[in-house]
Amino acid sequence: MGRMDPHSYTDPDQASTRHMDLELTVDFAARRLRGVVRLDFAEAGSGPVDLDTRDLTIEAVETADGTPLDFHLADPEGFMGARLRIERPAGVDSLRIRYATSPEASALQWLEPQHTAGGNHPYMFSQCQPIHARSMVPVQDSARVRFSYSARITVPRPLKAVMSAAPGEEARGETSSVFSFEMPQPIPSYLLAIAVGNLASQDVGPRSRVYAEPEQLEAAAWEFAEIDRMLLAAEGLFGPYRWDRFDFIVMPPAFPYGGMENPRLTFLTPTLLAGDRSLVNVLAHELAHSWTGNLVTNATMNDFWLNEGFTVWAERRILEALAGEDAVALAAAIGRHGLEEDIQRFGEDSPLTRLENDLAGIDPDEVYSQVPYEKGCLLVQLIEKTVGRQAFDRFITRYMDRFAFTSITTAEFEAFFHEELPGVAEKIGMDAWIHGPGIPANAPVFHSRQLEEITALAASWADGERPDPQVAREWSAELWQIYLQRLPRPISVDDCAWLDQTFSLTDSGNCEILCQWLLIAAASGWEPAYPRIRSFLGSVGRMKYLKPLYTVLHAHERTRAMAAELFAAYGDRYHPIARGGLESILSA
Repeated sequence: MGRMDPHSYTDPDQASTRHMDLELTVDFAARRLRGVVRLDFAEAGSGPVDLDTRDLTIEAVETADGTPLDFHLADPEGFMGARLRIERPAGVDSLRIRYATSPEASALQWLEPQHTAGGNHPYMFSQCQPIHARSMVPVQDSARVRFSYSARITVPRPLKAVMSAAPGEEARGETSSVFSFEMPQPIPSYLLAIAVGNLASQDVGPRSRVYAEPEQLEAAAWEFAEIDRMLLAAEGLFGPYRWDRFDFIVMPPAFPYGGMENPRLTFLTPTLLAGDRSLVNVLAHELAHSWTGNLVTNATMNDFWLNEGFTVWAERRILEALAGEDAVALAAAIGRHGLEEDIQRFGEDSPLTRLENDLAGIDPDEVYSQVPYEKGCLLVQLIEKTVGRQAFDRFITRYMDRFAFTSITTAEFEAFFHEELPGVAEKIGMDAWIHGPGIPANAPVFHSRQLEEITALAASWADGERPDPQVAREWSAELWQIYLQRLPRPISVDDCAWLDQTFSLTDSGNCEILCQWLLIAAASGWEPAYPRIRSFLGSVGRMKYLKPLYTVLHAHERTRAMAAELFAAYGDRYHPIARGGLESILSA
């Protein structure tokens, strides 16, 4: 069959991993993971087996009984890393590889104590999506290959290790501890996850526990105290939760995303700790992945919309069940704004605005956008609207049952769709949605009185109309986001001063509101906000905030030096994925 994934050296004709066993030691001094991985294949065979690696030191390869095997590590090929080819003797169904990661492994973030909440202990965590698992372990790093795994992780005392797996025994020694884990359900490599730090935990439901540094645990437990209500609502919509537990961990500020749906242990940014539960919809999104993503996964990054488009739809179904239709309309408006910004950035006719893409030779991190999320969601919502909710819910149930614990391509989805809902694809023009650029004219539109009023008010800013302070102080966080998103950029420095003096935006504890306000202030050259821009960029690592702020700062001559200065000061505390994106912005 040959290469099935443009971002992996995996060849399904050679072998397919069914189970992985890890024995690793976490070395903070060297910033390395060291140890052994055993790969068990679905069938015994012979001949070459190709694995993905990036910046790994391969020390030895052997069979399960210790027989050394020949291997060849090819020259690196950019973001793809280097192919590791192992010669497998006849009848062998298991390989052991002794290896070490690089201090620059793109999947791993090593934090000094001063970059953590407590300030007393180091911290390490992984981020394997989309194709970074290969820098943490030699593996068939394609979402098409799913495997169960077990692990034993040795860490220095008093630190604790957690993984995207069920925790097992914990053995404490004088200077180190060993933590064991077991993941019985098969996952793709990008869902392999580990975090090591000074961690505490608290149960927040019968099936949920939150982990965090002790200094943040109380705030995290309060912020996400309603997780069981969310989980029950999701099960009512999508069927039984199939991953046993839904635990999650609040990460250090350097975590580059809002959340990462690692099964059994979702990773969350601390920027969600707004103190008023106004940002917990991100947790709803990661929970929704338990059905539309982790259960049914995109086979390659060309098919990423199957993961994220369905998950945004599922997140908003959960939101509707908990908060009503108006809340969905506001979320859709915020999402549509981000989608339109990314389409403008790429160009309306760009192939990167299609749902199914051909990303061969393209680093998926370089073209990350809201297109698979929001355009994908619009297509799913259009299908639901066209066939009716009851019929669509029956389709979704059959879809998840048919493909549970597998990873599929867009073509496989289309074949199933035609089989289950004949004639609907032609009726809605699904081919144009999936294979054409931009947003088709029949995209769903969501209405609410609040949305229409806030949009009109923002549009009238140029005519001198300002929000009534007494009314605006009662706006929800979503209404403030929509209002600030739609204000002109730049505005006058006097208008900046009025907004901040009236609504204390610079002091907002909601990072979504704060970021939108700082973008306006930066674009407008309002210097009183510059100290807050500096402190904000020094305290967050989420790319959703870093990229637009550095982009605006770099775009204006008056703040370009500030952007370079801040990156020089704070770049080492950003995740490698974030640093790479920011370097591209600042070198433009």
